[in-house]
Amino acid sequence: MKKIYFVLLVTLILGFAAGSKASGQPGCENCVAPWSCATFTLTINCNGVEFPVEYTVCYFCSPTAPVVNVVTMRVGGLPIGTNCYYTALQAAENWILENGIELCGTIPCQYQIKRFRIYFPTCSDVILLDDHKYIISINPQCDYKCYNEYEWCWCSCEPTECWFEECEEEGPGYPKVHFRRIYCSRSPSLCEPFIPPQDWVPGTKYECKGFPCALPDCE
Repeated sequence: MKKIYFVLLVTLILGFAAGSKASGQPGCENCVAPWSCATFTLTINCNGVEFPVEYTVCYFCSPTAPVVNVVTMRVGGLPIGTNCYYTALQAAENWILENGIELCGTIPCQYQIKRFRIYFPTCSDVILLDDHKYIISINPQCDYKCYNEYEWCWCSCEPTECWFEECEEEGPGYPKVHFRRIYCSRSPSLCEPFIPPQDWVPGTKYECKGFPCALPDCE
């Protein structure tokens, strides 16, 4: 068992590269070195209907501090709905936190706790798709964001080494990622709000449209 944990520890320290080199994907052209790009697709449930949504994020793992910055650059296939925008961005945030090891690696909580800052656009371009779906894409000319900041690390869920509330779900010896929000920022959008048009023409692009900050419980 000790050998297994040793191999796991070495793997976590080195980190993984899966999914982190996504150059050529839509949105990645805005990830300028030393930032890296990752793309992923999630299925979200909006108003009782499941939709595949594609994401592009830029991220930077600081070499001098235990800080990871992640910016949501592009969200494709968003359905029109009262809660679809929030649901989609919350799903992306959960994916980033659960899969943070693949982005930047980590070491156990008892040695170091990182900070993950996850940014969401509050102003972006909108491109209409078929079936009343749309894409939001960052526009550098109107780049407004809000963000959540989390403490983040790998917990072995051993009472003598690392133990958080979430360890109680599986019990001792079931290692998992630990994260807890410690700060949030509600930077306002200075753009005209996006209102879905009645005359829906796929391919139409609207520049610099505003979205509410996806932090409904941020005080």
